[in-house]
Amino acid sequence: MRVKLYMSAYYLAHAVYQSYMSLYYRSAGLSSSQTGSIFAAVALVSVPAQLLFGMASDRAKKPARVLQILILLSAALLFSQALVRGFGMLLALSALFGFFYTPVQPLSDAAVLSELRAADRPFGPVRLMGAFAFALSSLAFGFALDFGGREKWVVFGAAALLVLAWGMSFLLREGRRERAGVHPFRLLKDGRLVLLLLFTLPAQVTMGYFYAFFPLRFMELPGATGALLGWANVVAAAAEVPFLLISDRMFEKLGAGKIIALSTLALGARWWIAGAARRAWVLVASQALHGLGYIAISVTMALFISRSVPKELRASGQALNSVFSFGLARVIGNALGGLAADAFGDAGGFLLCAGLCAASLALFFPLWKGGLCKSPGNML
Repeated sequence: MRVKLYMSAYYLAHAVYQSYMSLYYRSAGLSSSQTGSIFAAVALVSVPAQLLFGMASDRAKKPARVLQILILLSAALLFSQALVRGFGMLLALSALFGFFYTPVQPLSDAAVLSELRAADRPFGPVRLMGAFAFALSSLAFGFALDFGGREKWVVFGAAALLVLAWGMSFLLREGRRERAGVHPFRLLKDGRLVLLLLFTLPAQVTMGYFYAFFPLRFMELPGATGALLGWANVVAAAAEVPFLLISDRMFEKLGAGKIIALSTLALGARWWIAGAARRAWVLVASQALHGLGYIAISVTMALFISRSVPKELRASGQALNSVFSFGLARVIGNALGGLAADAFGDAGGFLLCAGLCAASLALFFPLWKGGLCKSPGNML
Protein backbone atom coordinates (compact mmCIF):
# COMPACT_ATOMS: atom_id res chain seq x y z
CA MET A 1 0.00 0.00 0.00
CA ARG A 2 2.88 2.38 0.74
CA VAL A 3 4.41 2.02 -2.71
CA LYS A 4 0.96 2.20 -4.32
CA LEU A 5 0.31 5.54 -2.62
CA TYR A 6 3.61 6.93 -3.82
CA MET A 7 3.08 5.64 -7.36
CA SER A 8 -0.38 7.25 -7.45
CA ALA A 9 0.91 10.61 -6.23
CA TYR A 10 3.71 10.67 -8.79
CA TYR A 11 1.43 9.90 -11.73
CA LEU A 12 -1.14 12.50 -10.63
CA ALA A 13 1.56 15.10 -11.24
CA HIS A 14 3.11 13.46 -14.28
CA ALA A 15 -0.23 13.27 -16.09
CA VAL A 16 -0.73 17.03 -15.98
CA TYR A 17 2.79 17.85 -17.17
CA GLN A 18 2.92 15.18 -19.87
CA SER A 19 -0.59 15.61 -21.25
CA TYR A 20 -1.02 19.38 -21.30
CA MET A 21 2.32 21.19 -21.11
CA SER A 22 2.46 21.66 -24.89
CA LEU A 23 -0.86 23.52 -24.68
CA TYR A 24 0.68 25.87 -22.14
CA TYR A 25 3.59 26.57 -24.47
CA ARG A 26 1.19 27.19 -27.36
CA SER A 27 -0.79 29.64 -25.19
CA ALA A 28 2.49 31.44 -24.47
CA GLY A 29 2.88 32.09 -28.20
CA LEU A 30 5.45 29.42 -29.07
CA SER A 31 5.51 27.76 -32.49
CA SER A 32 5.59 24.00 -33.10
CA SER A 33 9.35 24.06 -33.69
CA GLN A 34 9.91 26.10 -30.49
CA THR A 35 7.72 23.72 -28.50
CA GLY A 36 9.62 20.78 -29.95
CA SER A 37 12.91 22.49 -29.08
CA ILE A 38 11.86 22.88 -25.44
CA PHE A 39 10.91 19.22 -25.10
CA ALA A 40 14.11 18.27 -26.92
CA ALA A 41 16.15 20.35 -24.46
CA VAL A 42 14.48 18.57 -21.55
CA ALA A 43 15.35 15.23 -23.13
CA LEU A 44 18.92 16.32 -23.92
CA VAL A 45 19.78 17.34 -20.36
CA SER A 46 18.19 14.12 -19.12
CA VAL A 47 21.07 12.06 -20.56
CA PRO A 48 23.79 13.25 -18.14
CA ALA A 49 21.24 13.85 -15.38
CA GLN A 50 19.91 10.30 -15.32
CA LEU A 51 23.36 8.76 -15.38
CA LEU A 52 24.56 11.13 -12.66
CA PHE A 53 21.63 10.64 -10.30
CA GLY A 54 21.42 6.92 -11.08
CA MET A 55 24.99 6.53 -9.86
CA ALA A 56 24.24 8.78 -6.89
CA SER A 57 21.29 6.60 -5.91
CA ASP A 58 23.30 3.38 -6.26
CA ARG A 59 26.03 4.82 -4.06
CA ALA A 60 23.71 6.46 -1.50
CA LYS A 61 23.07 4.65 1.76
CA LYS A 62 19.49 5.98 1.65
CA PRO A 63 18.51 6.17 -2.05
CA ALA A 64 15.07 7.62 -1.28
CA ARG A 65 16.76 10.84 -0.11
CA VAL A 66 18.09 11.44 -3.62
CA LEU A 67 14.58 10.98 -5.02
CA GLN A 68 13.06 13.40 -2.51
CA ILE A 69 15.54 16.17 -3.34
CA LEU A 70 14.89 15.78 -7.07
CA ILE A 71 11.10 15.97 -6.69
CA LEU A 72 11.22 19.10 -4.53
CA LEU A 73 13.57 20.94 -6.88
CA SER A 74 11.43 19.91 -9.87
CA ALA A 75 8.29 21.36 -8.29
CA ALA A 76 9.98 24.71 -7.67
CA LEU A 77 11.39 24.94 -11.20
CA LEU A 78 8.10 23.98 -12.83
CA PHE A 79 6.23 26.63 -10.86
CA SER A 80 8.78 29.24 -11.95
CA GLN A 81 7.82 28.71 -15.61
CA ALA A 82 4.47 30.38 -14.96
CA LEU A 83 6.26 33.56 -13.88
CA VAL A 84 8.22 34.22 -17.09
CA ARG A 85 7.45 34.91 -20.74
CA GLY A 86 9.38 34.46 -23.94
CA PHE A 87 10.97 31.48 -25.63
CA GLY A 88 14.47 32.04 -24.21
CA MET A 89 13.43 32.08 -20.56
CA LEU A 90 11.02 29.17 -20.97
CA LEU A 91 13.72 27.15 -22.73
CA ALA A 92 16.27 27.80 -19.96
CA LEU A 93 13.89 27.02 -17.10
CA SER A 94 12.49 23.95 -18.86
CA ALA A 95 15.98 22.55 -19.41
CA LEU A 96 16.88 23.10 -15.76
CA PHE A 97 13.59 21.50 -14.72
CA GLY A 98 14.31 18.51 -16.96
CA PHE A 99 17.73 18.01 -15.40
CA PHE A 100 16.15 17.33 -12.02
CA TYR A 101 12.79 15.89 -13.07
CA THR A 102 13.67 13.26 -15.67
CA PRO A 103 15.63 11.02 -13.24
CA VAL A 104 12.58 10.81 -10.95
CA GLN A 105 10.77 8.07 -12.88
CA PRO A 106 13.68 5.60 -13.25
CA LEU A 107 14.74 6.13 -9.63
CA SER A 108 11.13 5.63 -8.55
CA ASP A 109 10.92 2.37 -10.50
CA ALA A 110 14.20 1.17 -8.97
CA ALA A 111 13.05 1.96 -5.42
CA VAL A 112 9.60 0.43 -5.90
CA LEU A 113 10.92 -2.71 -7.61
CA SER A 114 13.48 -3.17 -4.83
CA GLU A 115 10.75 -3.14 -2.18
CA LEU A 116 8.51 -5.44 -4.21
CA ARG A 117 11.27 -7.99 -4.84
CA ALA A 118 12.06 -8.04 -1.11
CA ALA A 119 8.38 -8.76 -0.39
CA ASP A 120 7.97 -11.12 -3.39
CA ARG A 121 5.19 -8.99 -4.86
CA PRO A 122 4.45 -8.35 -8.58
CA PHE A 123 5.08 -4.96 -10.18
CA GLY A 124 2.01 -4.82 -12.46
CA PRO A 125 -0.70 -4.16 -9.83
CA VAL A 126 1.41 -1.41 -8.27
CA ARG A 127 2.00 0.28 -11.62
CA LEU A 128 -1.75 -0.05 -12.21
CA MET A 129 -2.36 2.44 -9.41
CA GLY A 130 -0.26 4.90 -11.36
CA ALA A 131 -2.44 4.32 -14.43
CA PHE A 132 -5.62 5.04 -12.45
CA ALA A 133 -4.09 8.21 -11.01
CA PHE A 134 -2.94 9.30 -14.47
CA ALA A 135 -6.47 8.88 -15.85
CA LEU A 136 -8.11 10.77 -13.00
CA SER A 137 -5.68 13.67 -13.20
CA SER A 138 -5.86 13.94 -16.99
CA LEU A 139 -9.64 13.98 -16.99
CA ALA A 140 -9.92 16.61 -14.24
CA PHE A 141 -7.53 18.99 -16.00
CA GLY A 142 -9.18 18.38 -19.35
CA PHE A 143 -12.46 19.70 -17.96
CA ALA A 144 -10.65 22.64 -16.34
CA LEU A 145 -9.15 23.69 -19.68
CA ASP A 146 -12.60 23.94 -21.26
CA PHE A 147 -13.33 27.04 -19.20
CA GLY A 148 -10.85 28.92 -21.39
CA GLY A 149 -7.75 30.88 -20.45
CA ARG A 150 -6.74 28.24 -17.93
CA GLU A 151 -3.47 27.08 -19.48
CA LYS A 152 -1.47 28.38 -16.50
CA TRP A 153 -3.39 25.89 -14.37
CA VAL A 154 -1.25 23.22 -16.02
CA VAL A 155 1.94 24.64 -14.50
CA PHE A 156 0.46 25.46 -11.10
CA GLY A 157 -1.40 22.15 -10.87
CA ALA A 158 1.54 19.98 -11.89
CA ALA A 159 3.85 21.80 -9.45
CA ALA A 160 1.38 21.38 -6.58
CA LEU A 161 0.92 17.69 -7.34
CA LEU A 162 4.69 17.22 -7.42
CA VAL A 163 4.77 18.55 -3.87
CA LEU A 164 2.20 15.88 -3.00
CA ALA A 165 4.47 13.25 -4.59
CA TRP A 166 7.37 14.59 -2.52
CA GLY A 167 5.32 14.02 0.64
CA MET A 168 4.36 10.51 -0.42
CA SER A 169 8.00 9.65 -1.23
CA PHE A 170 8.69 9.45 2.51
CA LEU A 171 6.58 6.28 2.52
CA LEU A 172 9.31 4.50 0.56
CA ARG A 173 11.44 2.56 3.00
CA GLU A 174 14.16 1.09 0.88
CA GLY A 175 16.84 -0.09 3.24
CA ARG A 176 20.35 1.24 3.62
CA ARG A 177 22.67 -0.07 0.93
CA GLU A 178 26.35 -0.62 0.54
CA ARG A 179 28.14 1.43 -2.08
CA ALA A 180 28.28 -0.03 -5.57
CA GLY A 181 31.68 -1.54 -6.23
CA VAL A 182 31.57 -1.43 -10.04
CA HIS A 183 30.99 1.30 -12.62
CA PRO A 184 27.50 1.47 -14.22
CA PHE A 185 28.94 1.59 -17.76
CA ARG A 186 29.77 -2.07 -17.22
CA LEU A 187 26.12 -2.61 -18.17
CA LEU A 188 26.94 -1.75 -21.79
CA LYS A 189 28.89 -5.01 -21.98
CA ASP A 190 25.60 -6.91 -21.67
CA GLY A 191 24.71 -7.59 -25.32
CA ARG A 192 21.17 -8.67 -24.45
CA LEU A 193 20.44 -5.39 -22.70
CA VAL A 194 22.03 -3.25 -25.42
CA LEU A 195 20.07 -5.02 -28.17
CA LEU A 196 16.80 -4.45 -26.34
CA LEU A 197 17.65 -0.79 -25.78
CA LEU A 198 18.31 -0.35 -29.50
CA PHE A 199 15.08 -2.19 -30.35
CA THR A 200 13.01 0.11 -28.15
CA LEU A 201 14.71 3.33 -29.29
CA PRO A 202 12.71 3.96 -32.53
CA ALA A 203 9.40 3.25 -30.78
CA GLN A 204 10.36 5.64 -27.99
CA VAL A 205 11.29 8.29 -30.57
CA THR A 206 7.70 8.17 -31.81
CA MET A 207 6.42 8.45 -28.23
CA GLY A 208 8.43 11.65 -27.90
CA TYR A 209 6.58 13.10 -30.87
CA PHE A 210 3.26 11.87 -29.48
CA TYR A 211 3.60 13.54 -26.08
CA ALA A 212 4.69 16.84 -27.61
CA PHE A 213 2.17 17.05 -30.46
CA PHE A 214 -0.83 14.82 -29.74
CA PRO A 215 -2.69 17.54 -27.79
CA LEU A 216 -2.11 19.98 -30.66
CA ARG A 217 -3.18 17.44 -33.31
CA PHE A 218 -6.25 16.53 -31.26
CA MET A 219 -7.45 20.09 -30.70
CA GLU A 220 -7.29 20.94 -34.41
CA LEU A 221 -9.86 18.26 -35.34
CA PRO A 222 -13.63 18.81 -35.54
CA GLY A 223 -15.40 17.95 -32.29
CA ALA A 224 -12.35 18.38 -30.07
CA THR A 225 -12.71 19.85 -26.57
CA GLY A 226 -10.49 19.90 -23.52
CA ALA A 227 -12.83 17.47 -21.80
CA LEU A 228 -12.68 15.06 -24.74
CA LEU A 229 -8.88 15.26 -24.66
CA GLY A 230 -9.12 14.32 -21.00
CA TRP A 231 -11.28 11.33 -21.92
CA ALA A 232 -8.71 10.32 -24.54
CA ASN A 233 -6.14 10.11 -21.76
CA VAL A 234 -8.59 8.09 -19.67
CA VAL A 235 -8.97 5.59 -22.52
CA ALA A 236 -5.19 5.29 -22.74
CA ALA A 237 -4.90 4.70 -19.01
CA ALA A 238 -7.74 2.18 -19.00
CA ALA A 239 -6.07 0.32 -21.86
CA GLU A 240 -3.08 -0.28 -19.59
CA VAL A 241 -5.14 -2.30 -17.10
CA PRO A 242 -5.22 -5.71 -18.87
CA PHE A 243 -1.48 -5.69 -19.55
CA LEU A 244 -0.55 -4.54 -16.05
CA LEU A 245 -2.62 -7.29 -14.46
CA ILE A 246 -0.75 -9.98 -16.39
CA SER A 247 2.56 -8.22 -17.10
CA ASP A 248 4.70 -10.38 -14.79
CA ARG A 249 3.21 -13.62 -16.13
CA MET A 250 3.41 -12.38 -19.73
CA PHE A 251 7.08 -11.53 -19.23
CA GLU A 252 7.79 -15.03 -17.96
CA LYS A 253 5.89 -16.67 -20.83
CA LEU A 254 6.93 -14.58 -23.87
CA GLY A 255 10.13 -12.82 -22.83
CA ALA A 256 11.10 -9.22 -23.49
CA GLY A 257 11.84 -9.50 -27.23
CA LYS A 258 8.42 -10.75 -28.29
CA ILE A 259 6.60 -8.20 -26.14
CA ILE A 260 8.61 -5.31 -27.57
CA ALA A 261 7.96 -6.53 -31.14
CA LEU A 262 4.20 -6.64 -30.50
CA SER A 263 4.36 -3.21 -28.87
CA THR A 264 6.16 -1.66 -31.83
CA LEU A 265 3.53 -3.08 -34.18
CA ALA A 266 0.71 -1.64 -32.05
CA LEU A 267 2.39 1.77 -31.93
CA GLY A 268 2.74 1.84 -35.72
CA ALA A 269 -0.98 1.20 -36.12
CA ARG A 270 -1.77 3.86 -33.53
CA TRP A 271 0.30 6.54 -35.28
CA TRP A 272 -1.20 5.74 -38.67
CA ILE A 273 -4.67 6.28 -37.23
CA ALA A 274 -3.56 9.52 -35.55
CA GLY A 275 -2.24 10.85 -38.84
CA ALA A 276 -5.18 9.75 -40.97
CA ALA A 277 -8.06 10.63 -38.60
CA ARG A 278 -10.50 13.36 -39.57
CA ARG A 279 -12.57 13.46 -36.37
CA ALA A 280 -11.52 13.82 -32.74
CA TRP A 281 -13.44 10.75 -31.60
CA VAL A 282 -11.25 8.56 -33.86
CA LEU A 283 -8.20 9.68 -31.90
CA VAL A 284 -10.00 8.87 -28.67
CA ALA A 285 -10.64 5.33 -29.93
CA SER A 286 -7.02 4.95 -31.09
CA GLN A 287 -5.86 5.44 -27.51
CA ALA A 288 -7.00 1.88 -26.80
CA LEU A 289 -3.77 0.73 -28.49
CA HIS A 290 -1.79 2.36 -25.67
CA GLY A 291 -2.17 -0.83 -23.65
CA LEU A 292 0.04 -2.69 -26.14
CA GLY A 293 2.41 0.20 -26.79
CA TYR A 294 4.33 2.41 -24.44
CA ILE A 295 3.23 0.78 -21.19
CA ALA A 296 4.21 -2.68 -22.43
CA ILE A 297 7.69 -1.48 -23.43
CA SER A 298 8.14 0.50 -20.21
CA VAL A 299 7.14 -2.27 -17.81
CA THR A 300 8.92 -4.99 -19.79
CA MET A 301 12.22 -3.11 -19.74
CA ALA A 302 11.83 -2.32 -16.02
CA LEU A 303 11.24 -6.00 -15.26
CA PHE A 304 14.11 -7.15 -17.46
CA ILE A 305 16.57 -4.79 -15.76
CA SER A 306 15.30 -5.64 -12.28
CA ARG A 307 15.84 -9.35 -12.92
CA SER A 308 19.05 -9.35 -14.95
CA VAL A 309 21.15 -6.46 -13.66
CA PRO A 310 23.34 -6.87 -10.54
CA LYS A 311 21.61 -5.61 -7.41
CA GLU A 312 24.15 -2.87 -6.77
CA LEU A 313 23.52 -1.40 -10.25
CA ARG A 314 19.74 -1.57 -10.53
CA ALA A 315 19.17 2.18 -10.19
CA SER A 316 21.86 2.81 -12.79
CA GLY A 317 20.28 0.17 -15.01
CA GLN A 318 16.89 1.86 -14.85
CA ALA A 319 18.61 5.20 -15.49
CA LEU A 320 20.42 3.78 -18.54
CA ASN A 321 17.11 2.56 -19.91
CA SER A 322 15.64 6.01 -19.38
CA VAL A 323 18.63 7.59 -21.14
CA PHE A 324 17.68 5.62 -24.25
CA SER A 325 13.89 5.69 -23.92
CA PHE A 326 13.57 9.30 -22.75
CA GLY A 327 16.86 11.09 -23.31
CA LEU A 328 18.07 10.03 -26.75
CA ALA A 329 14.61 9.12 -28.05
CA ARG A 330 12.93 12.33 -26.98
CA VAL A 331 15.74 14.52 -28.30
CA ILE A 332 15.19 13.00 -31.73
CA GLY A 333 11.39 12.80 -31.46
CA ASN A 334 10.92 16.36 -30.20
CA ALA A 335 13.57 18.23 -32.17
CA LEU A 336 13.06 16.53 -35.54
CA GLY A 337 9.37 16.12 -34.77
CA GLY A 338 8.97 19.86 -34.37
CA LEU A 339 10.58 20.42 -37.75
CA ALA A 340 8.40 17.69 -39.30
CA ALA A 341 5.27 19.25 -37.81
CA ASP A 342 6.17 22.64 -39.26
CA ALA A 343 6.92 21.08 -42.66
CA PHE A 344 4.16 18.48 -42.98
CA GLY A 345 1.71 19.41 -40.23
CA ASP A 346 1.03 17.54 -37.00
CA ALA A 347 -0.78 14.79 -38.94
CA GLY A 348 2.13 14.27 -41.32
CA GLY A 349 4.45 13.84 -38.36
CA PHE A 350 2.35 10.96 -37.06
CA LEU A 351 2.44 9.24 -40.45
CA LEU A 352 6.24 9.48 -40.38
CA CYS A 353 6.17 7.91 -36.91
CA ALA A 354 4.16 4.98 -38.28
CA GLY A 355 6.81 4.46 -40.94
CA LEU A 356 9.59 4.54 -38.33
CA CYS A 357 7.90 1.78 -36.33
CA ALA A 358 7.61 -0.35 -39.46
CA ALA A 359 11.30 0.18 -40.22
CA SER A 360 12.26 -0.80 -36.67
CA LEU A 361 10.36 -4.07 -36.95
CA ALA A 362 11.92 -4.81 -40.33
CA LEU A 363 15.40 -4.32 -38.85
CA PHE A 364 15.17 -5.86 -35.40
CA PHE A 365 12.59 -8.63 -35.73
CA PRO A 366 14.78 -10.72 -38.08
CA LEU A 367 17.66 -10.37 -35.60
CA TRP A 368 15.45 -11.66 -32.80
CA LYS A 369 13.87 -14.40 -34.92
CA GLY A 370 17.27 -15.52 -36.12
CA GLY A 371 18.36 -16.22 -32.58
CA LEU A 372 20.93 -13.42 -32.31
CA CYS A 373 19.27 -12.18 -29.11
CA LYS A 374 18.58 -15.56 -27.50
CA SER A 375 19.68 -16.01 -23.93
CA PRO A 376 19.31 -18.58 -21.17
CA GLY A 377 16.04 -18.62 -19.31
CA ASN A 378 14.06 -17.06 -22.21
CA MET A 379 14.84 -13.61 -20.81
CA LEU A 380 14.78 -12.23 -24.35
